[in-house]
Amino acid sequence: MKLFGRLLKQQSFSNRSIFFPSPCSLSSLYKSGLQLSNLYHFYQRNLSSSSTLPPLAQFSRNMSTGINFLQSNGIEKPDLDDREYKTITLSNGLTALLIHDAKADKAAAALDVNVGAFSDYENLPGLAHFCEHLLFMGTEKYPEENEYSSFLSNHGGHSNAYTAAEDTNYYFEVNQEHLEGALDRFAQFFISPLFDPSCKDREILAVDSENKKNLQNDLWRLYQLDKSTSNPEHPYHKFSTGNKQTLGDIPSSEGVDVRAELLKFYKDSYSANLMKVSVLGRESLETLESWVIEKFSAVPNYSRPVPTFQGQVFTSNELQRIIKAKPVMSKNKISISFNVPDHEKHWDVQSSHYYSHLIGHEGKGSLLDFLKGKGWANGLSAGGHTISVDNAVFGIDVDLTDAGLVHYEEVLKCCFQYLKMLQSDKPQQWIWEELKEVSIMNFRFKQKSSAANTVSKYAKDLQKVGRYIPEQFTLSKTVLRRWDEPLIVEFGEALTIENARVLLVSQSVETDLKEKWYGTEHSISKLSAELISEIKSLPMNDQLHLPKPNPFIPTDFKVTKAKSTTPEASPILLTNEEDFRFWYKQDDQFEVPKAAIQLLLNLPVTVSTPYNAVLTSLFNELFDDSLIDTSYNAELAGLSFSISTGKEGIVVDVTGYSQKASVLLQTVLTEMFQFVPTEERFNVIKERILRNYKNQGYKVPYSQITSVFANLVNECSWDTEDRLAALQNIAYSDLLSFIPLIFKQIYIEGLIHGNFTQEQALDVVKLVQGGVKANSLLKSQKIKSRSYLLPTGRTFRYEKTLPDEKNINSCIQYFIQIDQSGNRESYAYAELLANLIKEPAFDVLRTKEQLGYIVFSGILESRTTFGLRIIIQSERNNAYLESRIVNFLNNFQTTLEELPEDEFNKNKRSLIQKKLESLKNLSQENGRFIKAISNGYYDFTHNEKESAILETITKSQLSKFYQDVILSSESPKLIVNLNALGGTDSETVEGFPTGLQIKDSGSFKSTLFLTPSASPVEEISNFSVKL
Repeated sequence: MKLFGRLLKQQSFSNRSIFFPSPCSLSSLYKSGLQLSNLYHFYQRNLSSSSTLPPLAQFSRNMSTGINFLQSNGIEKPDLDDREYKTITLSNGLTALLIHDAKADKAAAALDVNVGAFSDYENLPGLAHFCEHLLFMGTEKYPEENEYSSFLSNHGGHSNAYTAAEDTNYYFEVNQEHLEGALDRFAQFFISPLFDPSCKDREILAVDSENKKNLQNDLWRLYQLDKSTSNPEHPYHKFSTGNKQTLGDIPSSEGVDVRAELLKFYKDSYSANLMKVSVLGRESLETLESWVIEKFSAVPNYSRPVPTFQGQVFTSNELQRIIKAKPVMSKNKISISFNVPDHEKHWDVQSSHYYSHLIGHEGKGSLLDFLKGKGWANGLSAGGHTISVDNAVFGIDVDLTDAGLVHYEEVLKCCFQYLKMLQSDKPQQWIWEELKEVSIMNFRFKQKSSAANTVSKYAKDLQKVGRYIPEQFTLSKTVLRRWDEPLIVEFGEALTIENARVLLVSQSVETDLKEKWYGTEHSISKLSAELISEIKSLPMNDQLHLPKPNPFIPTDFKVTKAKSTTPEASPILLTNEEDFRFWYKQDDQFEVPKAAIQLLLNLPVTVSTPYNAVLTSLFNELFDDSLIDTSYNAELAGLSFSISTGKEGIVVDVTGYSQKASVLLQTVLTEMFQFVPTEERFNVIKERILRNYKNQGYKVPYSQITSVFANLVNECSWDTEDRLAALQNIAYSDLLSFIPLIFKQIYIEGLIHGNFTQEQALDVVKLVQGGVKANSLLKSQKIKSRSYLLPTGRTFRYEKTLPDEKNINSCIQYFIQIDQSGNRESYAYAELLANLIKEPAFDVLRTKEQLGYIVFSGILESRTTFGLRIIIQSERNNAYLESRIVNFLNNFQTTLEELPEDEFNKNKRSLIQKKLESLKNLSQENGRFIKAISNGYYDFTHNEKESAILETITKSQLSKFYQDVILSSESPKLIVNLNALGGTDSETVEGFPTGLQIKDSGSFKSTLFLTPSASPVEEISNFSVKL
C-alpha cells in the first residue's frame, strides 16, 4: 500500500491548538486517522476534481514541450478553479498568497512561521508548542484572552494551530463578510502578543494535558522511541510536545524564568522574513492586498536566517540496529527505515514516489501479495519524508500476522528481495509516466476544499517556494514533470541493509530499556553479521515482479452538461420497484468527470444478532481482501471501492472518475454474489478482527465514547464485548454456512450521482438488477433501523472501566436527549443552542477550569433521536467532571439571558449562513444525498427548512427552550463514564455521580421503547421521474 493511500476517518474534536509530530513512521500516523497538515499524498479517496477539457491522452502528447495548466498571475491552477491568485512580498519581508474567490461563503487566513519544535531551547523541551498556545491568550490591541475565539464563534468561524518540526502554522475561518475584522485580530498575534503571566501556568497545564492524552497511544510512543533512539546531536532526537515537568517544575527548580525565555524565543524566531501568509476571501485581489499590507506590515523583521540543522538523523551508531518495542495494543509490526537523499529538492522528479508506488503496491507479483500468500502479512505501506534539509528517511511498514511475527526475519529478507529486484534493472520510464499521468489528472480535476484547510496548506507550502520550487508551481508542486533516471537510481541505491535500521513491535518481545518520555519498553541490538550477510547474498525471487500497466487510468474526461441551468436541490426517483429503488442526480454544478454509485443492501439477517453481525464483518473483510488486485489498481487511478456494514445490511460504494465506474461495479457485484473465501484467508482475517476487538478498549478514551453510546441507544447495535465473544466461537464452516443466507432475501436502495446521463444511470440499474438473484423482503422487513427513547424524567449512567492499567485519562459524555430526529423545529432550537454553548463551554471547562485538553460540545444524532452532549477527557474522575458540567449548564442560563441581542443575532445569522453555504464539491453533495436516503426521512432540503425556523427564533424563546428542555428535571439524560484504571484522582463531590447505573446494555435496552421508524417527509412518489 502506498503511503497515505488510504485514509481512515476519525471523529473530529475541535481544539484550539495541537502539537503535530514531524512525520515519522508516517504510514502508522496516517492509518491512525491523525490528519497531519504537513503531509501530502497522491491518491485521494474522495470526489475532488473538476474539468471539461479533452482526454488526458490527447493532453499529454505535448509533454516534451511542457505541461500547460491554466494560470492566474503566473501561478498554475486546476482547470475549473475559478479563484484568482497572486503573491506579494511586504517591505518587512513577509510573503503572502492572496486568493480571490467570488463564490466563497467562508473566508480564511493562515500564517506559517518557519520555526518549530527543532528550535526549542535545549533546557526547555516543548517551548515552541507552548508559544503557540500562548499566542491565543490576548494581544495589546485585543487583550481579552478569548476575544479572538469569541469573534470567530459569533461569526460562524473557528481557529486552530499546530506545531511541527520546522514550522508552526496558525489559521482561522470565518463568514466571508467578517474577514477584515478577523484578520486584524489574527495579525496582532505576530505584532503585540501579551504572553500574560496569569495565563502561563494554565497553559502549561493545557500542554501537559495534551501530552498526557498521548501517553498510552502507540502512535506517539513509537514516534518518540524513533526520535529518542536517533542521533542525539540532531534536534529530531528531542521531546517536542512539552509537559509540566519540562516547562514548569524543572525550570522552576533551576531558577529559569520560563516567561522570559518564551519572550526571547518569540523575538528570536517570530520574524516577518520567516513568515508566509495565505488569505482567501470574496474581496478583489487589490482589496486583499491592501488589507494584508495594512495588517501585517507592522510585524517586526529581525532578518533571522532560516533555521538549519546539521548532522544526520541516523548515523552509523543508529543504523544496522534492530529495536524491539512493546506496544500498548496487541499488534505485530516490522518497519525498515533508510537514510535516503533529500527528494524534496527534486520535487519535479519525485524519486521517493516511484519507489513507494512499487514497494507499496498490492497487486499480483507485489511484495504484499507474496507475504499474504505466505500468511505472514495483513498489510504493507511504504513512503518517504524529509525530516530536515538534507535529511530524508524512507520507510517500509509491514503489518504482521502471528505467523509473520514468528518468521519476521524471513519477512525482512522478502523486503530486501523485492528491493534487489528493483535495483537489478534500471528504473522503468513507463511506470514513472503512468504516475505522471495520474498526478496531472489529479491536479487538473482538483476541487475546492474548505477555506481553512486551503490557506493552512498553502501557507506552509509557501515556505518551499523560492528555495527550490518556482513560484509558478506553488499550487501544482505535486505534479511529476521531469524524468531523471540517474536521480531515481541514486535513490534506490540507498535502500540497502547497511543503510537501514529495523523496528519490531510486538507484546511478546523481550526488552531491557524504557524510553524516557513515554516509558515504552524496548531493546536495542545490532543486526547480526550473519543476517546482514544473508540479506546481501539473497537470490532473486521469481514470484516478485513489477505490476502490469494500470487498466483503470481513465482516458475520457468528457462531462455531459445537465439540462437544468439551476442546480437541483434533490435527486430524482429513477425507479421504485418491489426489490429496488434507485435515486439519480446528474452533476449540474461542478462539471467534473466523476461519479458515485452507492448501494444500500437491506439484509436483515446480517444485523439481527451479534453472531450474525460478526459473520457479516468477516464476509466483508474477506471479500475486500479477495478483490485487492482489482480495487488497488482502481484506487491508484482515482476510482475507489468499499464494502462495509450498514445499519440494515451491507453498503457498497464505488466513487471516482466516471469512465470506468460501472465496469468496477460490475466486477464487484459479479464476484460478491459468488464469493467463497479460503480457509487460510479466513484464519488470517479472523485473527485481525479479533485483535481489533481486543484493542478497542486501549484506544484513547474520547475516541471510544461515541460508539459505546451508540450501542446503548440503537437497536441491533452490539458492543465490542458481545462481538468478541461471538467471534471467538466462529469457525470457517460457520461462515460457509452463513454466506448463502446473506443474500437469500434482499432489498436494494441506490444512489447514482455525478457524471452520468440518465440513460447511463438506467444502465447501472439494469446492471445491478441483472446481478441479483434473491427473494424479496417482506414490506414489514423494509423499515429503517431505529433508536430508543429514554424515559421522561430519568437519568441513566453507564460505567465502564478501561482495561489499560497505565491509562490515567477518564472520559465523560453528558447527554440530554431532546427529541426525535424528524422534528425540524426542535432540532433548529437545539442547533442554535449548541452553537451558542460551544465557545463558552470550551473557555470555561478547558481554558479556565483546566479540566482537560479534550473538551467538546454539540449536537449528537443517533438513528432517530438527537440531543445535546458535552464530552471531557481528563485526569479528574468522572464524578467531578459531571459536577462541573452541571455547574456550567446551570450558569449558562444566566449567560444566555445576559447575552446582548446583537450578539445573539450575530450567532443566529452565522448558523443560518453555515447551513446555507454553497456546496464546495461533488463529494459534499453526495454525502448530503446519501444521508437523507439512508436515514429514511428523504429530507434533501432540511437545511433550508431549519434556516427558515431559525429566522423566527428570538432570544427569549431560546432561553425558555433552555429552561424547559436542558435544565428541566423531566428531560431524559444518559451519562457515559469511561473510567481510567490508572487514574489517581479520588476527590468526591456530594451528589455526584447521578443517575441509575446501567448494569447491562442488553437488559437496559429491553426496558425502553423504540421510536417510530423514520418516514419520508413527503410521499416518495412526489419525487418525479423525469424520463
